[in-house]
Amino acid sequence: MRIAIFTESYEPIVNGVSVFVGTLRDEMVRRGHQVYIFAPEFRGFKDERDGVFRWPSRHTFFMPDYPFPLPFAPELAKTFESLDVDVVHTQTPFILGIAGAKWAKGFGIPLVSTNHTLYTEYAHYVPIRPMIITKLVIIQLMKWYYSKCDVVVAPSGVVRDILRSYGVTSRIEVVKTGVVPTVPLPPDTRERVRAQLKIQPHDFALLYVGRIAREKNLEMLLRAFRILLSRHSNVRLLLVGGGPALAETRKLVRRLRVEDRVHFLGMLPRSDIDPIFAASDVFVFPSTTETQGIAICEAMSAGLPVVAVNAGGIPENISDGEDGFLTQDDPNAFADRIEYLLTHDKERQQMGLRARENAGKFSVESMGDTFERIYSSVITARHSPAGFL
Repeated sequence: MRIAIFTESYEPIVNGVSVFVGTLRDEMVRRGHQVYIFAPEFRGFKDERDGVFRWPSRHTFFMPDYPFPLPFAPELAKTFESLDVDVVHTQTPFILGIAGAKWAKGFGIPLVSTNHTLYTEYAHYVPIRPMIITKLVIIQLMKWYYSKCDVVVAPSGVVRDILRSYGVTSRIEVVKTGVVPTVPLPPDTRERVRAQLKIQPHDFALLYVGRIAREKNLEMLLRAFRILLSRHSNVRLLLVGGGPALAETRKLVRRLRVEDRVHFLGMLPRSDIDPIFAASDVFVFPSTTETQGIAICEAMSAGLPVVAVNAGGIPENISDGEDGFLTQDDPNAFADRIEYLLTHDKERQQMGLRARENAGKFSVESMGDTFERIYSSVITARHSPAGFL
């Protein structure tokens, strides 16, 4: 198959969507398929892979880390035509998603789209007020776009149900994003990395991996950490990631007077995060807006028990009390669950083993099988979506 993926998030951006695209790309190529990526230009970045076509884009003041694609790319339209694509797979209902859908319709190509994000929870990035108007516009856009697709992919049952509540009428399939298992590491990795980070042998290290952004609910995590620190002076918090709220999060850390126990490690590639998994004791994830929570799945594959808020698609990934804990969106409740793992070492280790075992359900092979089936089914049907102008 010749698969064209249209995505606003791609290398060098590191987030759940770009991780998904990279994982899907690699698995489809491994199976012998041809994969083409259409993604925004990123200032100063040059692709090392073939088959990546960069869309004319601009960096904006509102979201400087995410280049904004321009509405038209006539030269790329000619390139797309020459590729003789079998299926188009878009990752958003926005500019590149709409372009991919138009081109799919124009050439009679079936259209698949994955809804990765609860976009209404990101309305604060749109400079239009009141916010309720922005959310209503987003819902109507999602209804219009996804109802024109041959298949919509949702990363969790929660997202599927939300799309149905918006009025989306297309076939919807739930497909978990596959996670590449943690690679075997040298036996001294934990001690070596902790020494590099100046974490003492007796310290209890909490790890968060994700964007540093308001929708990730990091204020709740930091307040929970302060509560925990008041009870146990040996706790540390490692934050891996970057984002638009980095400066205000650093400011909050200083205001809470926990700056000597919180480590900002910046954005890191997965290969650099695996050793940090090994150096940590518990993975913490406060977000209430996740459609799946890929970072949670990666942490579980590394053998870390997880403490997360019981919201979004996360409860589909964690078995409460077995491989982690699900809590209320409350700093006291969150701190209490972490404290249990801190004070019950044997149980924490057992939960970590079960987390590694349960992470097998997020296999890349299973994801690849499902997408091959979806692609084949829409190619066989060969009916193009109607309604895109």
